[in-house]
Amino acid sequence: MKRLWFIAILAASASACVEGNNPVQLLSAVPQGAESCAPGDIALTNGRLNYDASSSYIITFGLFSPISTEETGAAASPAAFYAEEIVYNYTSRNPVVSFIEESLPIYFVVPAGAQPGNSWLAINLIGSEARKKLESAVLPAPDFMTLLATVKIKGKLPSGKAVETNEVTFPIDITRAGGCSTGVPVVLTESGEPAGPCAYPGQDQYFVGFGCVTPGG
Repeated sequence: MKRLWFIAILAASASACVEGNNPVQLLSAVPQGAESCAPGDIALTNGRLNYDASSSYIITFGLFSPISTEETGAAASPAAFYAEEIVYNYTSRNPVVSFIEESLPIYFVVPAGAQPGNSWLAINLIGSEARKKLESAVLPAPDFMTLLATVKIKGKLPSGKAVETNEVTFPIDITRAGGCSTGVPVVLTESGEPAGPCAYPGQDQYFVGFGCVTPGG
């Protein structure tokens, strides 16, 4: 995986002299660590979600900027990209569902020369309108549907020029495999205490590894 990541960085750096050609790029999708929320070392090729436990799917993308501080004029602005909007599009398999494009206003800044080892972005890949469609479309286990979530980030350069990242499509296999009849799903540690803030119940390694907790109980 490290070799593939390295190749991706080399390929991206070839376009560094083109200011408007994806000044920030979304690279490998990596899950967050349960306790620290920092991304791990192993990228995922697809996700898995128990929709009875959660209707969200959170993943992090490494960020890379081929724009150098010299190109931005670091004395004026060390930023390569000001993010303003996430654009979502979806298709699905088993069943095929008709989705609409969604947009979410956001704000963050990517520094010039950003590398995936120290620059990353956590995104919920399931938008509010997609969630409404999935409520009636997700199949009970052992069957599952595949949601192909496509995202890109729109924003601007320090000069004010409108630009956007590359477009990324990440597949998520979704099923209903049981949840909580009372309380809410929470990933628990071996001692029975709630795990960290990024141990998302129903997602990937926590597909069924969660307990049911009554808030305030």
